[in-house]
Amino acid sequence: MEADALLKTRRSVRRYRQEPIPEGTLREVVDVARYAPSGGNAQHWEIVLVNDPDICEQVYETLAWLPSVGEPPDGKRPTAYFVVISDKDPYVADCASIVNYLLLAAHARGIGSCWFGSVRRAELAEHLRIPREHVIAFVVALGYPDEQFEVTNRSDDTQVRCAHGVTRVPKRPLKSMLHANKFGG
Repeated sequence: MEADALLKTRRSVRRYRQEPIPEGTLREVVDVARYAPSGGNAQHWEIVLVNDPDICEQVYETLAWLPSVGEPPDGKRPTAYFVVISDKDPYVADCASIVNYLLLAAHARGIGSCWFGSVRRAELAEHLRIPREHVIAFVVALGYPDEQFEVTNRSDDTQVRCAHGVTRVPKRPLKSMLHANKFGG
């Protein structure tokens, strides 16, 4: 897929087919993502790959889903997760970089994803036996998409799931966010 198309078509997927993603494919995604930039090339990140159905359920229960589009119903939940952790608290911001790479590498392979920052971290750390000296930065839910999207140029920034199963994704027009040389320019 061409780079611009890859970037413009990636969406936060919240409905998934219940088809397991091959572990080799998940490992390929992480292998690509490890090339993400980080401050001073410190790479203070690690990833816990979760694809066991019982552990996936435990991860699912720790996530806060966006109310405007709702959480996935039974039979549409993620089939895998990447839990991105950092070995140093100040480097959690760097983890956003690797998350973007994970999202795009997954999308390039036809895998849908959803990025979570709202996580019950202590509970999840206990489930996954993450040592106390590590910090859970983000969780990425994964699965083959079972929903469609429609991008609209609206100033309203609320995502809406329509009755016919299509999620409307409003994006701000370029002119409403780009300033040339100085603010307001």
